[in-house]
Amino acid sequence: MRFTQPIEALEAQEEALRKQVNGLTQSQKKRYFAEQARQLKDPDTYAALNWAFLGGFHHLYLRRYGLFVVECALLVIAVIGLVMSQPYFALILVGLVLFELPQLFFAQKIARQYNYHVSREIFEHVRRGD
Repeated sequence: MRFTQPIEALEAQEEALRKQVNGLTQSQKKRYFAEQARQLKDPDTYAALNWAFLGGFHHLYLRRYGLFVVECALLVIAVIGLVMSQPYFALILVGLVLFELPQLFFAQKIARQYNYHVSREIFEHVRRGD
């Protein structure tokens, strides 16, 4: 999931999902909203984690464990290389910063897209009766 989707398209998807949720029975709605409350992530928390910590800790918040491991490992390698006076390891840090910049500026949108996809999965489970 990336942040390339226009915000208007995301809003249209969210509105379509809201209309589908309105078509559920009362018990299905209750189950949907209870599960949604348990699984959705706060966009402000994601943004704060993104701004405050290096090493990809914001990826943990959205359950993107692979990206967290890669970013954290690269950060550790870069820091060790810099401590050992290997200036080329600074390029790894520059690469990490360049990779993270768009995520910093689109943090709210990324978390919102994550929440939409989670809500869509919950809706499908509730509708099927899983």
